[in-house]
Amino acid sequence: MDDTEQLAACGRGLTRLLLASYGLHPDDLLREVRVACDDMGGSDVIVLLADYDQEELVAFDGDDALTVGIDGPGPGEAFRHEAVVDEPVGAGRRRLWVPIKDSAERIGVLGIVDDGAMAPLLWESMASLLGELIVSKSKYGDRMTIRRRRRPFSLAAEMRWSMMPPLTYTSPDVTIAGFVQPSDRIAGDAFDYSINGRVASIAIFDAMGHGLEASRMANVAVGCYRATRRAGADLVSSLRTLDEEIAAQFGDSRFVTAQLATLDLDAGRLEIVNAGHPPPLRLRPDRPPDVIDCPPTIAAGLGSTPAVMVERLDRGDGVLFRSDGIVDARSPAGEFFGDERLADLVEELSERDTPPSEILRQAVHAIIRHQDGRPGDDATLVLMRWADDARLVTQPR
Repeated sequence: MDDTEQLAACGRGLTRLLLASYGLHPDDLLREVRVACDDMGGSDVIVLLADYDQEELVAFDGDDALTVGIDGPGPGEAFRHEAVVDEPVGAGRRRLWVPIKDSAERIGVLGIVDDGAMAPLLWESMASLLGELIVSKSKYGDRMTIRRRRRPFSLAAEMRWSMMPPLTYTSPDVTIAGFVQPSDRIAGDAFDYSINGRVASIAIFDAMGHGLEASRMANVAVGCYRATRRAGADLVSSLRTLDEEIAAQFGDSRFVTAQLATLDLDAGRLEIVNAGHPPPLRLRPDRPPDVIDCPPTIAAGLGSTPAVMVERLDRGDGVLFRSDGIVDARSPAGEFFGDERLADLVEELSERDTPPSEILRQAVHAIIRHQDGRPGDDATLVLMRWADDARLVTQPR
């Protein structure tokens, strides 16, 4: 097919899927995807979804024989690198593994067999529409959510995930990625972010305890942060309101550690308030990591008296926020994973142009392996990186 024929076929497929999506039952999405891909000359369509731990890709249609490891070749490689993988299948045909993303967040992988006539970029457009539909349709049924769970979720975890923002955001100016574990038992850890105009806002929380009450406190923390942020409150006011709400709702012996920050996307001015939370790390190209000096005040709920700390970032700098499940991670022999090892791993992956979401996936999994697969606490990492000048040139606003 020439370019005009490819675009026409792609247009037919995308239009068919988009029109079919109105009122579509979530369980019927795969059927319509296969019909749309047929319009584009594709066959043997497979849709794989990433499990919540991001260890495996599982078949949308429930065929467990199609489960593959994310750290493996083919579909795993496509997911990790967020790039199309091309595998010859004989007789002039190929299988493409195309990452499925909802905007920047990785959802899974689309597998298609074709004769090579369609440009991979056009298959990426199909996968992009599919990602949007998977996210929107999963709100109307449980099939996709259930397929992504490797173990039953606790009530606390169910509540936590209901408040989770998209795990990844990218733009020419800034990238933000977060990852939490263990997915089925997460309770007190939480994070949130927002990009408004030329300001990136980010927050990370850790409610005391490990069960349902911790999840309730974390939900109140996120809800309070969103409400005050959307009302135009500054960081100090937001944290004071959070302190008052935790005390009012849970009594004066319960608390949430919190760290709220804003980044001016033009000037690189980072402002942080810290209520008893481990300080973030500043990651700079070709330089050792630094712990950002933001002395903690008392945790929210116990009478926090926040003060703003200001840090000036350089282009290309990253800020790595972490919960105490990261800071306190120890091996069975008692060895801490440590800031230096964490920063080295993140920087090594960054130098390979690893996507931010993949950096955090590998980092958190490394920390869990360090604990012999038995984390003693919720573990959360959030990475915010201010884009360097080269990226701004290649991806203008």
